[in-house]
Amino acid sequence: MDHSWGFKAGGPGVGLMYLAGMAAMLWLLNQARRSFWLFSLLALPGTLCHEACHWVIGKLLNGRPARFTVIPRREGHGFVLGSVALQNLRWYNAFFIGLAPLLLLPLAHGLLLWRLGSHPVFGWPEAGIAFLLANLVFGAVPSWQDLRIAARPPMGWLLLAGALVWGWMRFVKPDTAAAPGRPSVRRG
Repeated sequence: MDHSWGFKAGGPGVGLMYLAGMAAMLWLLNQARRSFWLFSLLALPGTLCHEACHWVIGKLLNGRPARFTVIPRREGHGFVLGSVALQNLRWYNAFFIGLAPLLLLPLAHGLLLWRLGSHPVFGWPEAGIAFLLANLVFGAVPSWQDLRIAARPPMGWLLLAGALVWGWMRFVKPDTAAAPGRPSVRRG
């Protein structure tokens, strides 16, 4: 039985279909928020990856993770999909542990490039990959609690500011000095 939806392997529309599929899955996740248990079930892969990032970075940076759970629970007017309890959250590791889920973005990008490089025929298996990609993107978003933890130490913000300045100098700021033997190019 053919499981493709009419898109040729390696065709130009496959990348757009992945983006459209991922956008549709993210919309579905957003719409599912009305039902606590349905949302918890659909977001489980992203929640697992999100909390695993906190746990792994906490382990690597001496945060001493003590408890890991992805069992959803209601809390006040909202709900908690998962959590990681850390015993040693300090000035040198809080920023990185709090923002650890952002590591899921390069993972999602790598998965997308890998799938596009294998010339997929878009069908049900690829729809599953689009669902996983949407969950990785959803799971990469730090929660308000994560942001509060990351905002505690000033060292992390100084490192972030330094990285932004380096990125600006490296990639955004135009080259003002022309290389020897080459004329400088002015835009105007």
